[in-house]
Amino acid sequence: MKRWLPPKQTKSLQKQLMIRLACLLICLWLLGLVLATLVVRHVLNQSLDSALQETAERILPLAILELYNRDQLGVLQQLPALRAHDEYLTYRVLDASGQVLVHSHGAREEQFVDQFPLPQGFVNHGDYRVFITSAIRETFFIQVAEPLTARQAAILSNLLALALPLLLILPLSLFVATWLVHKVLFPLRAYGLALAQRSAVDLTPVDIADLPLELSPIVKQMNGLMERLHKALTAERYFTANAAHELRTPLATAIAQLQRLQKKLTDEEARSKADQVRSSLGELVTLTDKLLQLAKAEGSSLLVSIPQDLSSVLRMLVNEFQITLADRLVLVLPKQPVMSPVDIDAFALLVRNLLENAMKHGDPIQRIQIELKSDATLSFINQCEVVQAEQLNHLHERFYRGLSETSGSGLGLAIATALVQGMGGEIQLYSPVPGQAKGFEVRVKLPNLNAST
Repeated sequence: MKRWLPPKQTKSLQKQLMIRLACLLICLWLLGLVLATLVVRHVLNQSLDSALQETAERILPLAILELYNRDQLGVLQQLPALRAHDEYLTYRVLDASGQVLVHSHGAREEQFVDQFPLPQGFVNHGDYRVFITSAIRETFFIQVAEPLTARQAAILSNLLALALPLLLILPLSLFVATWLVHKVLFPLRAYGLALAQRSAVDLTPVDIADLPLELSPIVKQMNGLMERLHKALTAERYFTANAAHELRTPLATAIAQLQRLQKKLTDEEARSKADQVRSSLGELVTLTDKLLQLAKAEGSSLLVSIPQDLSSVLRMLVNEFQITLADRLVLVLPKQPVMSPVDIDAFALLVRNLLENAMKHGDPIQRIQIELKSDATLSFINQCEVVQAEQLNHLHERFYRGLSETSGSGLGLAIATALVQGMGGEIQLYSPVPGQAKGFEVRVKLPNLNAST
């Protein structure tokens, strides 16, 4: 059994670009921060080591001079501080035997190296960075200690000074990147909007200014496709219209000849067969008329520059049918005029086809409701059995008649759909009628000028 998979969501090109740019900027920012950390750490360590060495090399000669000026050379001496303060650097001076001779006031035993012989140079001892050097042929030694926490704090403060401005610039960079992506993709959105705003019958080429070079082949191929489609549809319409038109004269001649023949026939069986032939020819004439209507409906846009009141036109059309349908038609009109820029002839053709469809497929003893609302929504409701959803989805197709036993061409709703598309409207089919147990409703939403006034 085939496993069901949820439909894939359409991905936004702008969203993908923004996510990737954001990830790239963040990665570059982190990479820059890591490199800055390494560089700052190296430079600060080098600078602080140099300062530590300079301090030791300056203090040791002074300490030796002080020791030689003492009365007692081997006595430990602590140099007093000029004022109370936290000592950042501590030091002590030793002799070759390891005896401490001089130390700073904040010096502690755990800060210094007790290993003998003492190593020369820089040593990491616990939480301290210690520099050791000697003088007078390794007679005197000095150890200068600096806490590593102080170095780490210095490195951290320098990194914060570097990172905070970059951290503030990062959102600004993302905002600028968003704006740039939005601006770059504007021609693509304009192209999509131009296609979306077109009617179903408008297949003219799309011309978008300032189109990026990368999108030009897509637009060119799309315009070529629409041009080929326009030629194919035009050829199909011409063939349909010409074929239907050319059939009219032979059919009319055949019907006239058949009528003359019927007058000469005396046999009832022959007259009955002649009536059947005449009925078939009449259906063929109706089919040619429907094909001509379909060719006209699919021909071009059915909008005009001067809007018309649809309610008055609809009232006149319904009155024509009232002569043959007596009281079966129920017309509901709004109090105010319904102004719409649709072609009146096309609107009349739409009403006739929908009304004929309701008459053919509805209950012959039930009423047909025709309603026009102030928002230019036109609906036809007739009573019948419920049409299955699968059939309902195909009723707008040419020559599709579903399970109906009523004779017909199967073009009525196809013509209505083509007319509505040419008017820039929408057509919807419902069965049962919303709020009822059965019935069939055709609802047409036409362009409306009342909403904009």
